[in-house]
Amino acid sequence: METKIYGASDDLIEIEGAISDEINCYNHKRPIKMTFSDGTVATIFYNDNGIWVIFIKNKGDLFEKIIKNIEPEYSDILVMNEGIEWVKIKSKKLYKQLNK
Repeated sequence: METKIYGASDDLIEIEGAISDEINCYNHKRPIKMTFSDGTVATIFYNDNGIWVIFIKNKGDLFEKIIKNIEPEYSDILVMNEGIEWVKIKSKKLYKQLNK
C-alpha cells in the first residue's frame, strides 16, 4: 500500500496509507524535514500564500511522485510506493502498520 503525505489546515501534516498518523506543526516557521526508510529526504512548508509546498532533496527507491497543488486543494501531496517501513517527521518516527 502506498503512503501519502500532505498538509491539512495550517497546522497539521497528514500521513495516510501503510503509515497513518498526523503531526502537529502549529506556528512552524521553517521547512519541516521528512526522512524515509528508503533514503528519500523531503521538506514540507506552509507558505505565506496558505499553501503547503513539498520539495524533494533526495529520491529513494520507493519515491513515486509529488502531486502539485491544484485548486481548490492547498497542499502538494508526496506519494511513496509500497514498502516504506518508517518515516521521520520533525522528531517523530512513524512505523508501518502491520495490519495494513
